[in-house]
Amino acid sequence: MKNKLHPKVSVVILNYNGLPFLKGCLKTVRSQTYKNIEIIVVDNNSTDGSQRYVRRQSDVVLIENPENYGYARANNIGVKKATGEFVLILNNDTELNPNTIEELVNCYEEKSILSPLQLNLKNKHKREVLCLGMGVDIFGYPYDIKLNPNKIFYADGAAIFMKKKDFVKIGGFDEKLFIFFEDTDLSWRARLYGYQIKQCITSVVYHYGGGYLEYGENKKNYVTSKFRRYQNEKNAIRNIIKNYSIPLVIPLLLILFPIHLFEILFLIITGNRTVVKCYYDAYLWNIKNIDDTLKFRRNVQSKRSVSDLEILKSMSLFYQKLLALIKYGTPEFK
Repeated sequence: MKNKLHPKVSVVILNYNGLPFLKGCLKTVRSQTYKNIEIIVVDNNSTDGSQRYVRRQSDVVLIENPENYGYARANNIGVKKATGEFVLILNNDTELNPNTIEELVNCYEEKSILSPLQLNLKNKHKREVLCLGMGVDIFGYPYDIKLNPNKIFYADGAAIFMKKKDFVKIGGFDEKLFIFFEDTDLSWRARLYGYQIKQCITSVVYHYGGGYLEYGENKKNYVTSKFRRYQNEKNAIRNIIKNYSIPLVIPLLLILFPIHLFEILFLIITGNRTVVKCYYDAYLWNIKNIDDTLKFRRNVQSKRSVSDLEILKSMSLFYQKLLALIKYGTPEFK
């Protein structure tokens, strides 16, 4: 891409009650060495003055959603509005180096989705690595690969760079997922359609983590929420049904169900009985929405050109939630 003209890059920033983060994000986007950009803020009905602040920014396109549409639907709306050849999808709690977008354009190769290097915004001076893309196990649960290019499966949703036409062709984010695992699913479908997920280590994005959410995650203490657990389990099941071929869907679900039963028993024993309902609700949601899931599945499977065998080569066989339990201990639910 270095020898080509500077194509327009649309920066789509999702915001929900994150005004302090949003101000910092916009400041660094405006300071880019790459100048052919447009800035789009998609606001999910914030009540903290975010909309009023953005309306005063003459160089920002503001999309005001009437309610909180979640990550997937809101970003789809933002990308649809974008006029650039490329889109950079950002969380509001991110900040960029001056050359972040320039390096992404330089790194880009056809039929790819790029994951920039994410560093910890909380300790910006330490250059602590958060991720450079993420890995998943065979059930679609994510894990941190740090800088290992051989284990990347998907571009983390805090910062995704790709061509708009490819985003549309892949089908955008699955809006039924609402939030969590929607970035996993986007890259999963992209892989099925013959796209590559690549790292761009020269492009740096600082990420705070949890700035868009009311439910942050402190990985040192494994603090999470019932909302997150429900969304994770709901979306993991839907992704398995949508994205695997029939010979793998049923066996994987038959394996996952007893794993979930074990998790439920563990939660009861450790005094987290109220979290059990998250699993019940996740399965109930998937039963109620099975027609929509199967319709989505038919569309995915009709377009795929890559076998499950190839996809599995990029996945871990080790159940990542068990590894998290061993590493961090029993989660604290808020």
